[in-house]
Amino acid sequence: MDLFTSPSTFGRRELGLKDARYAVLGVPYDSSESYRSGSRFAPNAIREASREIEDYDLLEDYDLLKIKLCDLGDVEVSFGNFEETSRRVEETVGGILEAGAMPLCIGGEHTITYPVLKAYKERPFYLVYDAHMDFREDYLENRFSHACVTRRVGELVGYENILVVGVRSALKDEFEDIKGLGVKYIDYNSCDGDLAGKIARVVDGRDIYLSIDADVFDPKETAGVCNPEPPGLTFREFVSSLDFLKQVNLKGMDFVEISPLYDSYAQILAAKAIFKVLLKYERGRGR
Repeated sequence: MDLFTSPSTFGRRELGLKDARYAVLGVPYDSSESYRSGSRFAPNAIREASREIEDYDLLEDYDLLKIKLCDLGDVEVSFGNFEETSRRVEETVGGILEAGAMPLCIGGEHTITYPVLKAYKERPFYLVYDAHMDFREDYLENRFSHACVTRRVGELVGYENILVVGVRSALKDEFEDIKGLGVKYIDYNSCDGDLAGKIARVVDGRDIYLSIDADVFDPKETAGVCNPEPPGLTFREFVSSLDFLKQVNLKGMDFVEISPLYDSYAQILAAKAIFKVLLKYERGRGR
């Protein structure tokens, strides 16, 4: 009997973890958002969009089916309980790493990056595309707010091992803190020209973890984000900047802060961006 069905996984992939190089993991945690909520709905929205992307990328002349990808579903998060959610994310990502695969996490709010990185025994350099510095000590007495994630990550990887790209919004105190602690950044006004080269000069030869906050993009192009901040990168500018990937060892990535409640396009951009990162990295590795 023929079964006319298709898998509801990212990119319709059907590999198991033992056969995959990359493992998609949804983390639908949405508890500390300070403006727009709804990022808990993003993992499934991104998956749905990914299933409609052609398996051949015409502009890159690349067959996406060459990417050995599996989808492990979502972490069962504990809403309102970051400690328990963090434990579950850390243990699940640890299992992916032990299996020899690279975690590709889809949020969810940006706070999820912290427990993902806690799972690494050897912490990679943290490269984040973000409109905001997210470097507050706490926000409304919450140290694990999305507005504090870069500071918390710095406590794990070392502040000197952080590069923020596309930033254009922060408190003055945040900028004073990052300068004193050695956090590197490329502000939005400095993203013109050879952005890939500017990034590569910092990360060349490093093991990196790549985090993409959807609000780095221009909200005219990507409206469905939790904290829109005009202006911003275009998708074309973002893709062009990814040439640095041929000079690094990618150890993991996440895509966060999309709220499908406000837009039907942002999740499509996210799915496409994830594939672009993977194919650029695979091509750089000669695979």
